[in-house]
Amino acid sequence: MMPPTLKGFILTRRWRDTPKGTLIEYWMATDSGPLKVLLTEQTSVAFVETRFRAQVQSQLAPMMGVELRELELKTFRQSPVLGVYTRHFRQLGQLARKLLPLNIPLLEADVRPHDRYLMERFITAGVSVEGGQRELSTLIDCKLKPESDFRPALKVVSLDIETSENGELYSIALDGLPERVVFMLGEPPTPSSGAAESEKHLDFALVYQPSRKAMIEGLNAWFERNDPD
Repeated sequence: MMPPTLKGFILTRRWRDTPKGTLIEYWMATDSGPLKVLLTEQTSVAFVETRFRAQVQSQLAPMMGVELRELELKTFRQSPVLGVYTRHFRQLGQLARKLLPLNIPLLEADVRPHDRYLMERFITAGVSVEGGQRELSTLIDCKLKPESDFRPALKVVSLDIETSENGELYSIALDGLPERVVFMLGEPPTPSSGAAESEKHLDFALVYQPSRKAMIEGLNAWFERNDPD
């Protein structure tokens, strides 16, 4: 059983709109392994100056799941603003495009839901996780709070991809974990060549692959074996 409160370190984040609202997804590292957090039915918000209320309301009329709310907030020029709350994040973009010909800016409409959720809670990367519904390695609708001092032991890898100016793949290098490797496109040198002799003294594995497809397959297999964060 996962404890009611644990600490995590956010590694990735994304969002998507669903019929019930915006879904926010975070993957994080914890001391007990990887954890996926899903926050469902999230409302998106942007802001508009109060003086534009009438024009904005006329544009909102045909839109479902959108409302204006009074807020005790002001712009940098001390102009009071209204909150525009939408069921789906994409609705903010639609409204912003409607208001553009009217010269009415929809403020912060480009702030993505997963970023706003963290910003409003002063979260950078470390978090404490409370409550939520557990489904295997996923927690649904839990609460996240800042835990700025938490730093788990992460498995970090440096990935370097060499290509031509036309995007043709030449080599892939992986460093930072014990299995250090370079995948090189081409045939290995003959055993009697000087290149083959010098490769014996390398402190990493140099793996020649006959095709770019084989290089990608080798890269995927490396990630399966090493499972970096």
